[in-house]
Amino acid sequence: MSKNFKYPSLYELEQVLGIIADRSFLNDFAQNRGIFITNANKEELARELSNLNYEESDLEAIRNEAYNISSNNTLSGFQIKSTENQFNLKNIYEWIRENSKFGIEQKLSQLVTVPSTELPTFKGSISYTKKKVGRMEFLQSEESTFEFFLIEKGEGLWQVEIDSTRSTDSKELKKLFEDNTLKSTTTFEQIEHALLGTDQTISFFDNLATTGLNADWRFVDVKHLTLKKGKNEERDISQDQSEEIVEEIVEEAELVGITQAILQGENLRENSFVKNSVRSNYQFTAMTYEFEHLKEPLIIEVKAEFKGRPKVFEVAITKKEERLGLGGLKQEAALPINRNRAIRSEFWNNAKKVFEELVMGVTG
Repeated sequence: MSKNFKYPSLYELEQVLGIIADRSFLNDFAQNRGIFITNANKEELARELSNLNYEESDLEAIRNEAYNISSNNTLSGFQIKSTENQFNLKNIYEWIRENSKFGIEQKLSQLVTVPSTELPTFKGSISYTKKKVGRMEFLQSEESTFEFFLIEKGEGLWQVEIDSTRSTDSKELKKLFEDNTLKSTTTFEQIEHALLGTDQTISFFDNLATTGLNADWRFVDVKHLTLKKGKNEERDISQDQSEEIVEEIVEEAELVGITQAILQGENLRENSFVKNSVRSNYQFTAMTYEFEHLKEPLIIEVKAEFKGRPKVFEVAITKKEERLGLGGLKQEAALPINRNRAIRSEFWNNAKKVFEELVMGVTG
């Protein structure tokens, strides 16, 4: 066993096992080790398995499965403001759960307190079944599970962060709270593309290159950029098709020019390619940044994107590498689950500050 090996706490094991959406992995993992737990849902199975003792090879299998899942996750969110006295989103969620005030196809987990956080933070998960029409008109069921965090930021102010693989998950949770809170006293705010003008979309992504992460990270490169026609020139085709067509316009040479402009501290709106794009009524909808850690041999690519209908901002880490040896050769790196989410959360929260400054003139 490695000298640096540290056995995870009961809380850590339960949380990691809980994020593994593939129920078949949990079943196979347990049964291959002679563990048979019947009539248990995924939450109960994760809780039971977390109480057992494992060898390092067992923990490595759990860790690898969780890494693979967390690598595909995006983080999005919204804020809830209320003028009600003693407004408590945690209590509202528990009331929704206990009184079955949710869809018949939904399963709501209990909330757990997240330890060692600056603000009161609670974690939960929702599973739901989505039905879709198959090729032969039969209804097919598709199971989806996502995690979320409720963060109490002040009196009557709560932030909700969703860690998921689907852009629609944020909409599911937002609707759940909208349906169970008073519309007259409660408002919901999210980072929406529709609230930004063309120049503001450019400023938004431009600012994130230097303010998205803390001073331990250095912006290196723009790896990808997505543009889309403005509201007056929407095409009558699907969102995915539209973005795929527009992406072909952004060539490598333009990306190099945009990177250089950011590194030199220039206003991105003065870049010749960006100017031409604005004249053609294109808006920025997504950008992928490469960042390098100044204290560790770690390099990540962060994709910041407005996605869904309406287009809401979300963040994903699409690539993780580390430099090895004196030659600095790159190889794929594993990023611990909690750190992966923490980086995405930091980037999303900094994006919210940029958005509020652009839209409402809010600073600080």
